[in-house]
Formats: sequence, C-alpha cells, structure tokens
Amino acid sequence: MIFRSLLRRCPRCGDRHAWFQTWFKQGDRCLACGLQRTRNTEGQELGSMTIALVVNICWLVAASGIAIGLTVPDVPVLTLFVVLATAEVLVAVLTWPITHTVWMAIDLRVRPMGFAEIDEAAAWLNSLAP
Repeated sequence: MIFRSLLRRCPRCGDRHAWFQTWFKQGDRCLACGLQRTRNTEGQELGSMTIALVVNICWLVAASGIAIGLTVPDVPVLTLFVVLATAEVLVAVLTWPITHTVWMAIDLRVRPMGFAEIDEAAAWLNSLAP
C-alpha cells in the first residue's frame, strides 16, 4: 500500500487517480473502489500535513547542510536563502498529493476497513452505475 501511495495511487485499489480530480482538487471518494478520503474521522488532514512537514524539513536541513558544507568558508547566505526557499516551495507543491495518499496508506494499515465501511463504499459505487 505504501508503494502504491508513493506513486499517488489509491492505497486500497491502486487506481492512478485515487480521489484526485486535479493536482490540488480532491474528491470525496476513490472512483475505482469507493474508499472515502476522510474515512469519517477528525484530523485526517493533520496526518498528511505532518508527513508533508517532516519531508520538507528533512529535505531543507539536508540541502542546507550540503550547500553550506560545499561553500565553507565563504557561504553566500543571500543566494543560498533564495535558492533554498524557492526549492522548498517547489518541493511542497510537488509532494502535496503524495502526502495525502501516504497518510491514507498508513491509516488503512493501522485501521483496516470494516465491513460497514466496505459495504458503504460498494453502495456508493453502485449509485454511480447507470
């Protein structure tokens, strides 16, 4: 499930769109398996935001350390700040949907879908059929 989610796919069924309609717009359910994005829990977005924060801070610390290590003793502070700030924004934008699918994979691993949730997903999928 984690590998599928790293590819921005639904962690349950592997559908390539998961619940994303565009890069930033999310639907309520996966169109292939009916998995609900929030799974009726409070704080679902907090998990994906935490993953995004950890990824971005680790990347920034590593990139800063490498850049400073390569430019010591004359560290170009302003240039380094501008380059790293720009790269940080790009990394945050590029990893945003992936953090949502990774968190869903973790959530599914910790709290597998129950029978009621599976039945609800199947009923939702049946309601889409003409």
